[in-house]
Amino acid sequence: MRNKQHFKYTALLFSMFFTTINLHAAHGPQHAGSNHLNPGYVNQDGYVSDNIYGVKNLAYYGDWDANRVFIIDVDNMELLKTVEGTGDGPYGIDQQGVSKAYALTRKTESVTVVDNYDIENVGQIQLEHKPRSTNFNADTGLSLISGGDKVMTSIIRVDHGVVTKVVGYNELSEPHDYGGSLATGHPLWVDDQRFFMLDRAARQIQLWNRNGDLLSTLAAPTSVHHIFKSPLDADNDTFFAVAEGNQEAQISPSILRFDIKRKRMVKTGEAILSDYDPEMLNPAEMGAHHADFHPDGIHIYIGSTEGHVFVVNKDSMSVETMIETGIGSGHTTFAPMRDLAFVTNHNDTYMTVIDTTDHSWLKNIEVASSASPDYKSQAHTSAVSPDMKYFYSSASHDGVFFEIDMETLEVTRTLDLGGNALMGSFIWDGDGVNM
Repeated sequence: MRNKQHFKYTALLFSMFFTTINLHAAHGPQHAGSNHLNPGYVNQDGYVSDNIYGVKNLAYYGDWDANRVFIIDVDNMELLKTVEGTGDGPYGIDQQGVSKAYALTRKTESVTVVDNYDIENVGQIQLEHKPRSTNFNADTGLSLISGGDKVMTSIIRVDHGVVTKVVGYNELSEPHDYGGSLATGHPLWVDDQRFFMLDRAARQIQLWNRNGDLLSTLAAPTSVHHIFKSPLDADNDTFFAVAEGNQEAQISPSILRFDIKRKRMVKTGEAILSDYDPEMLNPAEMGAHHADFHPDGIHIYIGSTEGHVFVVNKDSMSVETMIETGIGSGHTTFAPMRDLAFVTNHNDTYMTVIDTTDHSWLKNIEVASSASPDYKSQAHTSAVSPDMKYFYSSASHDGVFFEIDMETLEVTRTLDLGGNALMGSFIWDGDGVNM
């Protein structure tokens, strides 16, 4: 089944960070473009090198304030091209295998297709809902697009750009937990036939099949942002989910662990973040955005908006320690061969660097000129170069793409984009990269 193959493969990629094998040879052509350097992200990183410009390493970022996508030559720190006319609100742009990327225009009922070879806008795919996020299945060539305004998921045949099935509920939905008004969370294929859809208003994890049958539901304490797996769990049906919390109701964010047993989802554990220090931590100030697995496959890093990263043990489902970060703490990007993790603080001016050998604070790096609860000062999408020398991200509100040298932990180069670069994806050339 595709799920086990996919997560075995993800675990293999993780182990490659600790070896000196050639990455391009290891992933093989059948999975090109679907490998993810950080399994906590969906469709963030791929290995593709062929385009008309001959540029090896690219970053794609949507401009939330305009109908365009920025295409960045990462090595030369130059704006290679701007893809125009995407439709309103291109929040991010996800890779759909080797040949295409989808600009997620969250203000329109469509996605815009970008051809990765010519790097051109090649048209739109009309949807019955506004798009939220995608998940591409490399074995079937099918992509899930979850709903931004409705609890729906469209299944797209990527090679033909055709919607093959739409599941869910064709009515507007607006949740009231932490994490905003989007109707669903990130979708995820379980295998070639089944996938998760996250109904944020109903606080449900839903298991569907490609025929449009709802197979099982699992209640969550609050809305769920995304589901992920440990690289150590590639051979089983154990999953983890981020429950975002509810500040008004004073419900703490948490990590849920659950199994799929036959056709049912069964909860097997929960780590409630505020339980780590109930006297200091106030659920009315907390809210979780994203979680990512430490390279050991055992510890989960999850940020909370009041300014901490919590380290959760997946086996005991307990919080082992808490690290002070910045306001709006969200995504964590690991650099395993450096024993570093970079934490995005969406509402602060600095990123936080963590020493992953002992889960300790190492340094704050200033990357943005200003910060506010009213906008995101730092982008959702970050990446580490395959040679583990540089870290890349965007000070989104400033419109500045930046590079951090992982030896000195200083910003070394910047690129002024002139737009609001919130989310996207990276394409890395794997040829000859020895780690």
